[in-house]
Amino acid sequence: MAAPRAGRAGNPGGDMNSLDAIIRELGGAAARARAARYAVHALVAALAWIGLVLVIARLTPFEGRVLVAAVGIPIVLAVALLAWLVRRPNASILMRLADFRLGLKERLSTAWERRRESGPMDAMQLKDALARAADARLATAFPVRVNRGEASVVAVLAIFALALALLPNPMDQVLAQRQADRVSQARAARAVQAAQKKIADSPKPTPVDPQVQKILQDAAAKIREADSPRKALESITPAEQQLQKLTDPGTPALSSSAQNLANALSATAAGKSAAQAISSSPAKGAQSVRDLASQLQSLSPKDRDELAKALAKAAQQAQNSQMRDSLNKASSSLKNGDTSSASQALNDVASQLDSLQQRQNADQAVASAINGLEAARQELAAQADRDARGQGAQANAGSSASPGAGASGSGNGNGNGNGNGTGTGTGTGTGTATGTGNGNGGTGGTGGNGSGTGNGSAAQSTERV
Repeated sequence: MAAPRAGRAGNPGGDMNSLDAIIRELGGAAARARAARYAVHALVAALAWIGLVLVIARLTPFEGRVLVAAVGIPIVLAVALLAWLVRRPNASILMRLADFRLGLKERLSTAWERRRESGPMDAMQLKDALARAADARLATAFPVRVNRGEASVVAVLAIFALALALLPNPMDQVLAQRQADRVSQARAARAVQAAQKKIADSPKPTPVDPQVQKILQDAAAKIREADSPRKALESITPAEQQLQKLTDPGTPALSSSAQNLANALSATAAGKSAAQAISSSPAKGAQSVRDLASQLQSLSPKDRDELAKALAKAAQQAQNSQMRDSLNKASSSLKNGDTSSASQALNDVASQLDSLQQRQNADQAVASAINGLEAARQELAAQADRDARGQGAQANAGSSASPGAGASGSGNGNGNGNGNGTGTGTGTGTGTATGTGNGNGGTGGTGGNGSGTGNGSAAQSTERV
């Protein structure tokens, strides 16, 4: 009796290997079946996600819809893979399912549960289970198949997503306009930055250059960050007004006085070269006037008298009081024979010409900055016009300009509105609109509708206030 027990004790080792082989086969078949099922689930979820993204993209402008739809696919697949791994059935469940689906009447599950037992019937039961399992197609216990309902859902979702992807999307026009707006604002900002760089690279720096560059830098940033070209236009007029404050209002009077001095000196033998230098540039004129001041003692009485009369004439025509006083002093000193005082007065005139040169250089920097802002204004106004036409915006009845034009002319008007207009006209009203006439503020500026009474004519959006 000892020999049979030893045989049963050693036999289960080989039987365990057979049961392990059955488990491996059943596990592989179950894994394939679950993979197919979860793949269908993932496909349904992915198509539903794509459809949801495309629906949202039709309700609101959605620039990254392709990326968002694409990112959802690997996420869904990862979730399905995780579920496939977590919900893997154990050996006991595999055996019970195989018994049920293959009609083995719990032979495999019993053999698996008693695989470590050595009772009188265990060996026979195990042998019977293995024999019946050998005759059965174990893989059929877990067939790879797709539920018809799920297949129908996949088909419907696929058709729905394909239709949403192929049919025209009204939001595409909005997205295209936004992209065109960004490109236009970027070009306008580059125009302002180009003016800023030109001033920075100027061989004749002026004291106002840092302020001019700061104004341009802030304007370029506001243009880039604006929600639309129409909003970006609002930052240009304040920047131009800040630049205008950097100019000296007395420069035109001083420039006119210098030109009158050049005209008066051109009629004298002693001052002819100084006249030519002043007409060339104030800086060259200042040096030439200093040279003339150092030569007064060597001039003949006739030349002194002629020069004194020319200086007196220039003083009468001078619009700058400081230069007028210096010219009068130089003229009277020459008439009295006081060449030292006359020389000092001419040196004062030379200093004023140097100051004029500095002012003109500053004005040139400001003008260059304003030109850059005007180039940005034209770019933004043109894009705002295109946006208005694309949205079907029309001017109201009785308007004097389209959204791309400013109002110009003369007249008095009272009205309410927001908008920055451009043109050469003036008007009164409440709001930020500039211009007179009946109609809307244009894309020289931006804003709502303004109305008033008066006479005016439409002007192009490139005209400046």
